[in-house]
Amino acid sequence: MVSWSLVRSVVRVMTAIAVVYVSWVFLSRYWSHHHPAPVRDEEQARRNAEFTRRYGGTQVKILQFYAREGNLIQGSPTVLCYGVLNAKSVRIVPEVEGVSPALSRCVEVSPTKDTEYTLTAEGNDGGSAKESFLLKVSADESTLPRISYFRVSNHKVEGGRHIFTLTFADRNGDEISVDPPVFPTLHGAPNGQFSVSPEKTTTYTLTVSGKFGHKAQKTLTVEVPGGG
Repeated sequence: MVSWSLVRSVVRVMTAIAVVYVSWVFLSRYWSHHHPAPVRDEEQARRNAEFTRRYGGTQVKILQFYAREGNLIQGSPTVLCYGVLNAKSVRIVPEVEGVSPALSRCVEVSPTKDTEYTLTAEGNDGGSAKESFLLKVSADESTLPRISYFRVSNHKVEGGRHIFTLTFADRNGDEISVDPPVFPTLHGAPNGQFSVSPEKTTTYTLTVSGKFGHKAQKTLTVEVPGGG
């Protein structure tokens, strides 16, 4: 006599197999409908071609070359990242320390002005590859030299000569000079005054020099009565 429990177990197993089969058929048709074979083949062929272009063969190749920042604030550091394949030597101009052949490597730089970097890779077969890009560098507005004022603060006549006291104030100045020369170059003077006694009307130019060669200038014309 057949056991009913055995029959029920067999039925459950057959049912499970049927469910799996139907699900597989459904998913296969769904995948085929939404991912036609030609499309999949074309995509795979494109990927294969791209991989071969970048990594295949024995020719020297530059895989990447860029800066972390697209626009750098003057005085701040950044890194140049590069990758080369089949290279026996690499160099970056302007010269950067720590450069050597690698699939992926970053080195630190701190340019103070717009700089074009050029990476050159030399291959074992005598070939070479080269790439360049321009790294833009912007001044930090808060550190630029400025002249707050440059003016005549006093005028007197002694012994028939006109004597003027000129007063100035500046910010972020490392060096201060006047033309025509009146005093030796000052260093780090945020404000000051000096006397002049021109024989005729004269225009003085105050120059304040700051970091990275930035300059601020202001002119002042001292009019001498009857001096032309």
